[in-house]
Amino acid sequence: MRETILVTGATGLIGAGVLQRMLEANPELKAYVIVRDELRWKRDLRRWGALSTRLTAVRGDVRSPGMGLDSNARSRIADEVSAIVHAAANTSFSRPLEESRLSNTVGTANVLELASECRELRRFAYVSTAFVAGRATGTILERDNGFEAGWVNAYEQSKYEAECLVRWSGTSWAVFRPSTVVCRGADGVVTQINGVHRALRIYHRGLAAMMPGARENLFDVITGDYVSDAIAMLALDERAGGRTMHLCSGKRAPTVGELLDTAYDIWERDAEWKKRRLARAILTDLDTYGMFQRAVMDTGDPRLRALISSLAHFVPQLALPKRFDTTTADEFLSFVPPCTSEYWGPMLENLIATGWGVAQEAAA
Repeated sequence: MRETILVTGATGLIGAGVLQRMLEANPELKAYVIVRDELRWKRDLRRWGALSTRLTAVRGDVRSPGMGLDSNARSRIADEVSAIVHAAANTSFSRPLEESRLSNTVGTANVLELASECRELRRFAYVSTAFVAGRATGTILERDNGFEAGWVNAYEQSKYEAECLVRWSGTSWAVFRPSTVVCRGADGVVTQINGVHRALRIYHRGLAAMMPGARENLFDVITGDYVSDAIAMLALDERAGGRTMHLCSGKRAPTVGELLDTAYDIWERDAEWKKRRLARAILTDLDTYGMFQRAVMDTGDPRLRALISSLAHFVPQLALPKRFDTTTADEFLSFVPPCTSEYWGPMLENLIATGWGVAQEAAA
């Protein structure tokens, strides 16, 4: 079927993966991509090979009024685009709320404004996050879960607010909620360092004695390949209209204890690490962890205070037990999420081999 789509965040892990899979699945598909850095995009074009002939890059920024598009580009998009995949986001957990809102909430409002001008639009696919559930515990259903529980960080809140805009937009929307993407696929290759990786590095170095949570709590992680495959398959699926889908491990999610045991088992294989005789982090409740955090902030050196402060935007989730329901995603997809045991170990080994992303940053 001949179709033209618009993709934001096409240089990111998920946006690029979704776009590539959709182009490969439909040889008649063409795409506009919104790019902020045209030189970077031209360098990246080589990775697209023959698919690049069906890509049209348009300079713009979702954070800017009108997305920063010139009138000609906006007119062409309004005439030609029949579906939008909005994957652009600021995924940092530590940003102030207003900064997160600029990219994630205001940015989504700007893309929805453009969507309202698209005469033939039949789908607005929004890439959200399962952690819009924030501080909620228990089973998290695939729906608008409300805001009563509050959030752990500004990223979660700004993505929830963006979801609300999508639901109220009047478009034929579909919301996709991945959990935390920790690597590309079963090979464990890490292409984007996030809060999970940074927290693991702090515990690997023995810089934090405590971690909030209980061994039996589930902690949902997933691969980028699974998320990209799922969105590419369902973005234009008629069944997905008006539905929210958790792209998560769900009932297959590992426990905090399992993830930690694997991490320490792998670290202990390293003679140099073992020689340092670092104690395993103690799992504790949020109140006790809060006392530990305050003690460090009061008496620790500036570098240690900065490290512990960075954890505050992420690790509290470990102490908020939740399981993401995946009923809709399981019903619509012909495949299931990969088993975490297949990629968690390779991911940890990849982090060690690359110095926790230093090698990738140097290459970039």
